[in-house]
Amino acid sequence: MSNTINNYARELCPALLLITSLAVGALSHSAGANETYYQLDFSERQVQQVTIEARFSEVIGDTLDFHLPVWRSGLYLVLDFVGTMSGIEVMDENGLALPFEQTAKSSWQVKRPDSSIGDVIVRYRLYADSLTDRTRHVDAEHAFLNPAAVFVYADGFRDEPVDITLNLPAGWRAGSGMEQPEPGHFVAPHYDRLVDSPIEAGTFDLVSFEAGGMTIDFLIHGTWDEDEERLANDISAIVEASAGVFESASRSLPTDRYLFLLHSGPGLGGGTEYYNSTVVHTDPRSFWDDERWGGFLGLMAHEFFHTWNVKRFRPASIDRYDYQNVNYTELLWVAEGLTSYYDQLLPVRAGLMPVADYRKQLADTIGGVVDNPGYGQDTLARASYEAWTKGYHRGPDRAADKANRTISFYSQGGLVGLVLDLEIRRISRGLRSLDTVMSALYDDFPLGGGGFTYTDFRARVAAVGDAILAERLDGWVYGTEPLPIAQALENIGWSLDREDISEDPVQVSLGVSIRGNPPVVRAPRLNGAAWRAGVNAGDELLALDGVRIGSGLNTLLRRYDPEDTVELALFRDGHLKTLGVTLDPALADHEIIVYEDAAQSRSQMRRDWLGGLDEGDE
Repeated sequence: MSNTINNYARELCPALLLITSLAVGALSHSAGANETYYQLDFSERQVQQVTIEARFSEVIGDTLDFHLPVWRSGLYLVLDFVGTMSGIEVMDENGLALPFEQTAKSSWQVKRPDSSIGDVIVRYRLYADSLTDRTRHVDAEHAFLNPAAVFVYADGFRDEPVDITLNLPAGWRAGSGMEQPEPGHFVAPHYDRLVDSPIEAGTFDLVSFEAGGMTIDFLIHGTWDEDEERLANDISAIVEASAGVFESASRSLPTDRYLFLLHSGPGLGGGTEYYNSTVVHTDPRSFWDDERWGGFLGLMAHEFFHTWNVKRFRPASIDRYDYQNVNYTELLWVAEGLTSYYDQLLPVRAGLMPVADYRKQLADTIGGVVDNPGYGQDTLARASYEAWTKGYHRGPDRAADKANRTISFYSQGGLVGLVLDLEIRRISRGLRSLDTVMSALYDDFPLGGGGFTYTDFRARVAAVGDAILAERLDGWVYGTEPLPIAQALENIGWSLDREDISEDPVQVSLGVSIRGNPPVVRAPRLNGAAWRAGVNAGDELLALDGVRIGSGLNTLLRRYDPEDTVELALFRDGHLKTLGVTLDPALADHEIIVYEDAAQSRSQMRRDWLGGLDEGDE
């Protein structure tokens, strides 16, 4: 790893060429038929407005249909960006107005006077104040533009070159995964690449370094500790560990340059993957708190791993996005779940997380899956397909019962990855692994080539594991067969168990998740004590056996034993109610224990799985 820090990038120099070529292979763009040119005006940034002009060149025909996407990649939710779009104007290259009509919620049709060749210009205004969902945010300090939420596209132009010019305010500069021939000017081979290349403009810090055969640019808008050396070293380790997963692939690296685009601000979190960049959010406390920093590195690993899984190969049903409709797939447990498996494992392989900490994290993940009431009721295939209606839907009537009836294709899909990885290693005596499967997908299903199906994935599991493992996979994905997690961990000399809570002061459970003081019920657990008694989401809990609960529910529960019946007073819809609740035994958390006398072969398999590390090596 080499490390070259770009200190000059901190200076507010508008002429600075931040990123000359983040795309693999520079593209030469010149005016031509069906090219789209965008210009952005930030003169109203103080009131969070941006004006966009889209010029569709050399249009042929007496009509032109144009659209704004209704969703963005990485978030399985219809957002309807058109909701803050206003002031639409359409004209020809001479500035003469052209009639147009709205044909759907995010679609319009332009009427041209004849079918002769000519340009169509669409001008509109966007109100941009939506940073937390990583779509668009403009103010006096910066502009963040997720292209799917900003740029319209026209039928017949989606696969043609695009050219974007940002009229940057004085002192501003810009960065993106796209090629930037000059400051504020970006080019991309087609609209899909534009959509896959978010843009940040304003004043920001930049740290650049080499890692894993790539140039890494880390752009930071917001507060951070300015520890450039730690940032470069830790991100480099994540990059190299990620690339190592695909070392058996015959294809070269997915990109020679990669951009991490970070927004750091109070309450921010999460990230979204793009073609050769990612947008990540964090609370500034991550830079000063070791535990939060560990979580931050896991997020970096997740988004960077997507550079392969999703951005270079993805399921057939979403290989080419439909920007106007929901994009269904039964394979989000591969796209997101297996990525989640690696985002926990890669920091260990990178030497950034002690193995003991990983065991604790993995045990917590296991508990979150197998102790979830939805486990055994929902399938991974169905949870993937229903991500748009259940996984991300914001309806309050769905949130309370979600955990009772559904599963997470992220965490449960990650545990399928764990089982597959350890079982393939056992079957092949350590010669192959899940890394081999991921490398095969990378080689065999390049983006734009049609994508892979479940049958394709299953065949590669059978090839590197065996037919029996592939058959068991069917039950884990399309059925509700329990995952053999304990047996898989035994392959590497680890034992899955429950913690001993016999001495804990609280031995009972009410079976509710709550918030606030007085506590309000988020959700009663399916078939738990509160559920059986008829407690509802939204109930305000007042007292147990006449004693006020307030913030002291656990303190009150110390008085009781399993099977005791208590009188629970609550408010519901402004009315006082009293319910009899029979308490359940408390459920202990999971823990993973190391077999001290494990066979040498199992210990060696564990070490190989963890990237050559084991406990005591840190």
